[in-house]
Amino acid sequence: MNTTKVAVVGSGISGAVCASTLARNGVSVTLFESARGPGGRMSQRREVVEDEKELLFDHGAPFFNANKTEVLGLVHEWESKGLVACWKEKFGFFDCISNKFFDLEQEGLISKRYVGIPGMNSICRALSQEPGVESKFGASVGKLEWLEDENLWSLIGLDGQNLGQFKGVVATDKNLVSPRFTSVTGRQPPLDLNLIPELAVKLNDIPVHPCFALMIAFSEPVSSVRYLLRLLKVIWSSVDRAFIKFYMVQLFLFLGMLDTLQRFLNKRF
Repeated sequence: MNTTKVAVVGSGISGAVCASTLARNGVSVTLFESARGPGGRMSQRREVVEDEKELLFDHGAPFFNANKTEVLGLVHEWESKGLVACWKEKFGFFDCISNKFFDLEQEGLISKRYVGIPGMNSICRALSQEPGVESKFGASVGKLEWLEDENLWSLIGLDGQNLGQFKGVVATDKNLVSPRFTSVTGRQPPLDLNLIPELAVKLNDIPVHPCFALMIAFSEPVSSVRYLLRLLKVIWSSVDRAFIKFYMVQLFLFLGMLDTLQRFLNKRF
């Protein structure tokens, strides 16, 4: 029996699929995630409003596409388990520069779309619970050390706790080597790039682009897009354009407070 122990840092879709694949091939996997649950860019947020109504926001990726054969094989497996479904609704985006809405299908910018059921984090949650995968949420990796004598990687938490020793480490989050880690935690990045000089340049070349995700709830279905257009104009005029530049403002629409929103928009316009 293969007793190789591997640590996977990050439980987004990359980390979750990696952990599941390793476990299915007999590798003992420990999945570390600093957040309370899995998902990464496919996370879901839960909010409870005043009337105790529960709202769920997929505030990361609104959907995903699959074109390669090996990826489609995974997607079909997830479909058979009820984790994903094809999303047949129309989807578009608002370009703040031209002040216009665009239909992604008409623009030829999108292929078949899939969404998680009941939320986008369902896939990562299921994969992180598969046999052979030990998931540790709320566990932030503060440092990775190479133990030369043991030929192992040692993982240490932000609180100094020993998280274990592993034959291999899969890092799915660039923050492990990014200066951003220092700006957030006040500590040096967990992984010293001097340990992997052959990968240092490639890692530094990986782009990371921030974006804004706006979560809005409506009390009833929206029958007109004019309120959304007005809302986006408010956002665009209220935020420093030099800061957000060309980053896309992603708008996720769920049930919630349409009346309040309409009064606000009518007051502004």
